[in-house]
Amino acid sequence: MIEGDWVPTVKPLFMVRICINKRLNTDRLPSCGGRGSRGLADALERLILAERIPASITRGPCMNNCLIGPNLKIQAGEFFNLQGDISDLAIEKIMIAIRAEAERRKATPSDGTRRN
Repeated sequence: MIEGDWVPTVKPLFMVRICINKRLNTDRLPSCGGRGSRGLADALERLILAERIPASITRGPCMNNCLIGPNLKIQAGEFFNLQGDISDLAIEKIMIAIRAEAERRKATPSDGTRRN
């Protein structure tokens, strides 16, 4: 989580949920937390704040796809199974989807009708 003084610029229109579950690893199976999802959440949060995207990052428990994680879900949008890939390219693909969801929500009023 980002430390220091910061204030979200706008009320979030949606959230991005990221699994940060880390196994005790007695079974030697991978987990999202063990594959870097906590750092991924921090990186996405910094980018969202820097770009003033009306979204929030929610760190959560297991999403039942540990073997192909880290996993994240854009609310009412895409589900990502990163298969251990938290590269800059993977982060950019996620940010493209977050930006697209923000634009989609800005164009649709809360009553569900489309703006022209």
